[in-house]
Amino acid sequence: MITRTLLRHGAALLVLGTLGTVSSSCSDGFGALRGGPRLLVEILPPSNSGTRTQPLTLEVDKPLPFTIKVTALTADGQIDTAFDGFVRISAKPGALAPIGPAGRNIKLNAGTSDVTVVQLTNAYGITNIVADDIGHQPVDPFRDPPPACADGLDNDGDGLVDFPADPGCAFPNDDSETGGRYAQGASPPIYFKLPRIGEVRGVQCNPPGSTACFGSGNTPYPKEQLNVDTGWREDTRTFEFSTVVTRISSNGFYVTDLGDPRGFNSLFVFNFNAPARMRVCDRLKTFGGTASEFFGFTQLSYPTWTLEEYDQTARECLVPEPRVLSPAELQDQGFLLKLSGGLVRLVTGPAGPEPNAPRFITRVTKFLGPKDIPLETVAGVPTYVPKDDASNCDFNKDGKIDFTAGSPEGACSDACTGNPECSEYSNFISRSNFRLVTVDGNNNVGNIQADASTSPTFDAIALRGKEVRAFSGTLHYFSGGAQYTIEARCTDDVVVDVAAQPLPSNKACVFPRTILENNPQ
Repeated sequence: MITRTLLRHGAALLVLGTLGTVSSSCSDGFGALRGGPRLLVEILPPSNSGTRTQPLTLEVDKPLPFTIKVTALTADGQIDTAFDGFVRISAKPGALAPIGPAGRNIKLNAGTSDVTVVQLTNAYGITNIVADDIGHQPVDPFRDPPPACADGLDNDGDGLVDFPADPGCAFPNDDSETGGRYAQGASPPIYFKLPRIGEVRGVQCNPPGSTACFGSGNTPYPKEQLNVDTGWREDTRTFEFSTVVTRISSNGFYVTDLGDPRGFNSLFVFNFNAPARMRVCDRLKTFGGTASEFFGFTQLSYPTWTLEEYDQTARECLVPEPRVLSPAELQDQGFLLKLSGGLVRLVTGPAGPEPNAPRFITRVTKFLGPKDIPLETVAGVPTYVPKDDASNCDFNKDGKIDFTAGSPEGACSDACTGNPECSEYSNFISRSNFRLVTVDGNNNVGNIQADASTSPTFDAIALRGKEVRAFSGTLHYFSGGAQYTIEARCTDDVVVDVAAQPLPSNKACVFPRTILENNPQ
């Protein structure tokens, strides 16, 4: 039996050997792969490309110069002296500014470009400067005669005319309907740090490194798939700083970078549903997603992550205490933008434990009720005047406010919005939104929209005009209506009894994992 088995194996090997012989007579077998024409992109001094261990610092919207040279090579690696044309320059990831009149195109003569300085913006992680031969010959789009890709003629006789119908036309100002060789080349890596949440949200500081920081509210990486620096260092298995989960919502979660004093350090992550197993107090180790804007609110979508799950026996919960907002801060749109996505609070009582901490009074607006706001004559002018139980502007009861010019509903809504004590009732019914008023010791007044739908015991109508001890939550921005809303995370965030104390952040809305999560089958 042993001999028979060996013979069978030997026969099998013989057959394979025969097949291999037949194959080699028909082809080159497993010979080396042949390359085609390609482009060589060199980064020249004095450019600084960083290193893996010492990556370049990120600076949002600040161009960084790199000196490059592009060479066209033949399949055997020699300079292609027959190549006279343009190659298109781009960065992955990041953006390049136009280089000159030819845009982001560089001219090669006899296969070699001039040494050229390009300006690289908003790159991150491992970045390459890329050159593509797409057959683009850029000329003045208003030239007489017009460019070949905009002259109405089939210049190359392929039956297709001009851009975009002819695939050989890169752009309307292309003077050739013939495509390029589509050779491509990439520079050696340029090493940047990964963006932190602040960079994802477009924070800029002047001067760099200071805390005099601002942001436009728009991400500099729109629709880009990002990996975010969470502070976790895989080589040392430690956190340089912490990025902690502060809220779990029905469609995602909120995180805050605790090590960033610049502001703009909190972010909403849209996940379509509540993330499985994640809890408040967890720390992110790795974190990525697609940056986008939802009506002015920066978020990450289609996220990926890994967690350091919170274990109260191993470390404390790192969720920060909410920022107590003053009436003046409620009126400062730029200040609120810095805090959006993070935890904030309105209070009745002192703003903090310090003996000289300012004191505030916070209450639900006085005017919130189902009756229509009446139209009255005030100083001879017809005016909508809200009442205690009359703050409704949806006169035709269709569930929405008509804001077309001259609409009574729009005029009514504007009157309610202009009155700091008014919460429009139809907005409250459809979205659970109402307004809170806070007053300081000098009778300065501020108000902001709130949402307590996560607290089933909270009754805003029953509490209209009454003080509440504390209202906490994540600060949400929405450019399509009332701009900022404090969204309570759970019942813990809403403290009605003015004699009670809000729970500390290491307790509020912190829920343990279930038995099933801790013991998966």
